[in-house]
Amino acid sequence: MASGGLHSLATIIKRLEATTSRLEDLASLATSYLPPAAQTAAAAISPGASVNAEPTPVPPPAPPAPAPIAPPAAPAELPRSVVAFDEQIIEGKLKPFVELTKSFAIPSVVEQVGLVEQEFKDLRELLLVAASCKKPEQAEFEKLLGPLQKDIEAITRAKEANRKDREWFNHLSTVAEGAPCVGWVTVTPKPGPYVAEIKESTQFYGNRVIKEFKDKDPKHAEWVKEYVALLEETRKYIIEYHTTGLTWNPKGVSVEQFRASSSTAAPAPAGVPPPPPPPPPPVAPPAPAAGAAPAATGINAVFEQLNRGEEVTKGLRKVDKSQMTHKNPALRAGGTVPASPTSCCAAPGKKPTKPSKPQALMGKKPAKFALEGNKWAIEYQENQSPLTLDNVEISQTVNLYGCKNTTVVVKGKCNAVTMVNCIKTSVLVESVISSISVTNSPSFAVQITGKAPTIQLDSTDSGQIYLSKECLDVEITTAKCSSINVSLPVDGEEEGVFAEHPIPEMFRTTVVDGKLVTTAVEHAG
Repeated sequence: MASGGLHSLATIIKRLEATTSRLEDLASLATSYLPPAAQTAAAAISPGASVNAEPTPVPPPAPPAPAPIAPPAAPAELPRSVVAFDEQIIEGKLKPFVELTKSFAIPSVVEQVGLVEQEFKDLRELLLVAASCKKPEQAEFEKLLGPLQKDIEAITRAKEANRKDREWFNHLSTVAEGAPCVGWVTVTPKPGPYVAEIKESTQFYGNRVIKEFKDKDPKHAEWVKEYVALLEETRKYIIEYHTTGLTWNPKGVSVEQFRASSSTAAPAPAGVPPPPPPPPPPVAPPAPAAGAAPAATGINAVFEQLNRGEEVTKGLRKVDKSQMTHKNPALRAGGTVPASPTSCCAAPGKKPTKPSKPQALMGKKPAKFALEGNKWAIEYQENQSPLTLDNVEISQTVNLYGCKNTTVVVKGKCNAVTMVNCIKTSVLVESVISSISVTNSPSFAVQITGKAPTIQLDSTDSGQIYLSKECLDVEITTAKCSSINVSLPVDGEEEGVFAEHPIPEMFRTTVVDGKLVTTAVEHAG
């Protein structure tokens, strides 16, 4: 009995030793995959240690030392012209004007003035580029003008979109008239007078604001003066730093190099821990039921709805008599049907946005000066004095469109001359066979040194017509025109002396024998 017990005990001990040896082999195999520091810690464990002893914790590996961070580069000194722009215009005039606007104006005017602030910031960026770069090619320069063009269009759209604010529309018009002042960067050789003209047109609407609010709120007059002062300060800045046009740096870098240097991102600091591991892949959506039919799309969906029969109208809302336009004349006059008070889920009516004028969305058109067949096409010419057409033939016509601050000289006898949508454009013509037509061209001037039978004026304000002694039998027709003056040569005086006569604008109409008789009103004195 005793020998049997001892035999069993010896068997148990042998089995325990075999198990211990197996565990030691597994532990040595596992330590071969550990990092060197962990292997060293595992080797420190005695192979004869008790199986029940607690293992010594392995210390984590030390993090790598952070790389030294390079000190930031010293900021480059701003050019003198940009510093002057910041001090004289941005800080001196623009910011006070913006703060004054926020203190009393309505949101639409504040928003428009905010666009003006962005416009001058974009102008500053262009001035910084010009002070640092060589003069680029025309195509590259037009890309640089893109932000300014968008700003001008946005300011004009803000004016058109808020016509409903009638009491503040003169304010919106004042700001919109001054928006093109940043276009001086494209004017040579005298950008200063260009800004002066913009200031005068702005003052026209500004005087309306001053007159309307003179006895109501003095802030409105101060607001106009601040805006005009901003334009005047811009003109003075141009005369001092950009007298003959936008000044570039002949020793500067190219525009591409400047953009690359300014857009280079700063390197990320070293020693930053690695990002966390990516999340587990998304769980796949459950498979659709075997018996579910796919939803119909396209034309199949249409036929499926039609095949529902009477059920197709179940989703429609019943209209009561108070919402029927054919039974309520007041609704027809209003144009819109008010929502039913019981319809809680119906969306409130939204007034459609009035589209802006196409002219506000159009960029600068390419200039054109060419003979097409028997027609001279002179289009989108700006600040050209003079454009001369030599040896014009009798069968040819001269067409001017979209010109500004341009003088055209026509030598010879032509068939006709037309001027459409031109501003401050002058035409000097010798003789015309049929007529001279001027349409929607304010501040025009026409001088005839020979003979012309007819002059037609339509929708035009502020014009001057100079006639020769051979052209005194001309017939002048006007429609929706004002401030038109005709200068006639004075008998007995030397050539070039004219007497100015205004074309009547006020008429008196009476009924005589069942007919309307209209005569011009003459003012005595």
